[in-house]
Amino acid sequence: MTKIRKYKKFLKSLVLIVVVCLSCSFILAACNLSLKKSGTTVKSEIQKGLDVEVEIKEGMNLTQVANLLEEKGVVDSALFFKIYAEDKGLETKLIPGKYNLKTGSEYKDVLELITSGPEIVTFKLAIPEGFMVRQISERIIQELPFIDSADLEEALKAESYSYDFLKDNGTTVTSLEGFLFPKTYEILPQYSAKNIVEMLLSQYQFETSSLDYKYASDNNLTPYDILKIASMIEKEAYIPDERPLISAVIHNRLKINMALGIDATLTYFLNKWDEPLTESDLKTDTPYNTRLYTGLPPTPICNPGLESIKAALNPADVDYLYYVVTDPVSHKHTFSKTLQEHNENINSTTTTK
Repeated sequence: MTKIRKYKKFLKSLVLIVVVCLSCSFILAACNLSLKKSGTTVKSEIQKGLDVEVEIKEGMNLTQVANLLEEKGVVDSALFFKIYAEDKGLETKLIPGKYNLKTGSEYKDVLELITSGPEIVTFKLAIPEGFMVRQISERIIQELPFIDSADLEEALKAESYSYDFLKDNGTTVTSLEGFLFPKTYEILPQYSAKNIVEMLLSQYQFETSSLDYKYASDNNLTPYDILKIASMIEKEAYIPDERPLISAVIHNRLKINMALGIDATLTYFLNKWDEPLTESDLKTDTPYNTRLYTGLPPTPICNPGLESIKAALNPADVDYLYYVVTDPVSHKHTFSKTLQEHNENINSTTTTK
């Protein structure tokens, strides 16, 4: 009799379990049908390790961030992530910004990233010594995709700036040539064209502010004159030790009102750097033709480095008036005092200056 009662009790329990299972299946099916009718789909499992960009906007609270992370598949549960963040006491330390995260990440890794701040993306802009404004403009457009060429053209106008060093005898210079200091710069993507140009101008100011301009003032030369001389030294000197010597030749000729005869100035005006100047070119009537016109060209002919500027301010104590390239490979120059010596040096090589 006891066995029969136990058996009946077992049958009742079994029936109850079956009924519960059927009920749950019915409820799940009904919910799924309801979701389909309402246009909502059941979230499918997201593959782990996929790259995903998540933007935490200013003012978002922990709940909103957790929901966003779950929606993007970065964490598996917004609720558990929220509890984890609160447990660590970091619920108010979330930093707005765009983050590159991965799906299926550990809570610890995600929380560490979004409380440290988004990765700062920078672009390197390398400006070599001797680059001209037009080359710098091309380099900026090539290297910085967020800069508009029309904006850059506007930003490169000298009248857009009020730096004291952009004035020559009280008059604002007409070109930024010479003032865009050559260096490698770190550029943020939110920078405008004018921001970038101001970086280069500020660097020029910083690099030259401590230089001694006594030699220039003693010889009635303005800082802008020195910059013109430095730009010619930059284009002429391939060997660093020759910078002060080339500087001496330029200064010595200026003192006796002798034409500088530096063809790089005319090459700059004609923008003809890939082939030699012709006899016709050398007759071009322009102040940049320092064979025809005495004194300095109207503007610098490139943006010189600091060493060329220093050489322009500190010429060697020699009385050379001439120089000529006597080694076409190294571009080594031979210097001379007289025209006769110079002609002898010319006869020893086919490359002349």
